[in-house]
Amino acid sequence: MSIQLALLKSGEEVIADIKEIRQEETDVLVSYLFKDPYCVKIKTTQVLVEQETRPKHELAYYKWMSLSNDSDIIVNKDWVVCITDPLDSVKKNYEEKMNGRRSNDTDGSTDGSGSGTSKPDPSLILNESNDSDI
Repeated sequence: MSIQLALLKSGEEVIADIKEIRQEETDVLVSYLFKDPYCVKIKTTQVLVEQETRPKHELAYYKWMSLSNDSDIIVNKDWVVCITDPLDSVKKNYEEKMNGRRSNDTDGSTDGSGSGTSKPDPSLILNESNDSDI
């Protein structure tokens, strides 16, 4: 599995298991295959902590192509601006989401159905410090 973050021409940031589709004879890149694609949005809020203001970054995941039944979507190579590796915390959260676990479920509670599975958490709070101005 190759979990990567793609920036599309539309401005959407999509996280997915991304694979290249190449023409057999010439090995030329034709398109990309996005498996289980989700849009990632960053929400920033200011948290006041005794004379100190700290930005808090929260990620929200939205199913990309939410009206489609398909979990594998072929994307034209011309629509992809760049592909990169996501932050480790983002990758871990996405993998947990795909496995149906909650990333910040501290009490081990379930969804109440008795099945022992919990609802995926749609967001992740990043407490990482970095020098970028996100």
